[in-house]
Amino acid sequence: MRGLYVHVPYCRRICPYCDFYRRRSKEVPEEYVLALIREIGYEADGGVVNTVFFGGGTPSLLKPSQLGRILKAIYRAYRVVPLEITLEANPEDVTPENLRAWRSLGINRISIGVQTFSERGLKVLGRWHTPEEGIRAILNALSYGFATNADLIFAYPGQTLREFEDDLLTLVKLGVQHVSAYALEFHERTLFGYYLRKGRFKEREDLQGFFLLREEVLTAFGYRRYELSNFALPGYESIHNRIYWRREWYKGFGPSASSFIPEERLRYTNLPSLSRYLREFPPPREYDPLTPEGEKTERVFLGLRTGNLPLAWYVREYGEERLKALSAFLEIREGKVGVKVEYLHLFDAILRQMV
Repeated sequence: MRGLYVHVPYCRRICPYCDFYRRRSKEVPEEYVLALIREIGYEADGGVVNTVFFGGGTPSLLKPSQLGRILKAIYRAYRVVPLEITLEANPEDVTPENLRAWRSLGINRISIGVQTFSERGLKVLGRWHTPEEGIRAILNALSYGFATNADLIFAYPGQTLREFEDDLLTLVKLGVQHVSAYALEFHERTLFGYYLRKGRFKEREDLQGFFLLREEVLTAFGYRRYELSNFALPGYESIHNRIYWRREWYKGFGPSASSFIPEERLRYTNLPSLSRYLREFPPPREYDPLTPEGEKTERVFLGLRTGNLPLAWYVREYGEERLKALSAFLEIREGKVGVKVEYLHLFDAILRQMV
């Protein structure tokens, strides 16, 4: 499989601590669309591509005409056999008018950033939409035949287990086919990281209960966890994300976008500076050739996240003793190693011990 990622680093609000240096905008400037099209043409190789993922930022800020031109550039540059074309969207953008336009462009999957259905929670997370807009967005997307994912954030300051359960049950009742549910993280160069340093937020010490509740509710209604934070009804797993997790070929366009060429054991990332991306060509990049040790670590990381770490390979590379020392935290099924559900909240610590 081969996939393309298109990054749109624009947002409706200024966030100086954002990972991707987003820029406030009511719409995506034309100069950015032209820069994307230029980079896509520069990277053209005529090879087969199976997935396209518009991420952000806020890709739903793109006008349908802009989306159409970007997709035309992709079809000129690659031989697209589209199994999945995904657009990340804010709930307020998921309108019947936009949905009709997106469908006409061949987009068949929508990922909606609802985050929570709690009015108080949305304020804590700095979201602009209302719970009602989140519900309406999902119903609209489903009514137009999109495979629909909803993003949730849990364990934010003040959230109770009951509130998280209500969020999960709302998604189940609405009928979304895919749920991405992430514990709130406090990365250094994010707004939440800033709040943590200033003492406005505190890290939760009760994460295990949230992870267990997530598993209990979603599996009871037929969703299967196929990655640390992702659950899907059978047949609705994200094809594009699986390309990442299986270490297959992908290319990214836009500032901060990464690419991976497995046959060359090469990863490179466009620098995060939006101004430099618009000004310089080819885009300024950092190259990261994979060392054998780095490749091993990556295989362990991705294998554990998906519960598909090959047991025989791991024992051969790292030894059986290390595996035995962590056996209380791990489960082995059909020759694959994963983290037990009751210890998913300790994933990062377990990974450090594994490598």
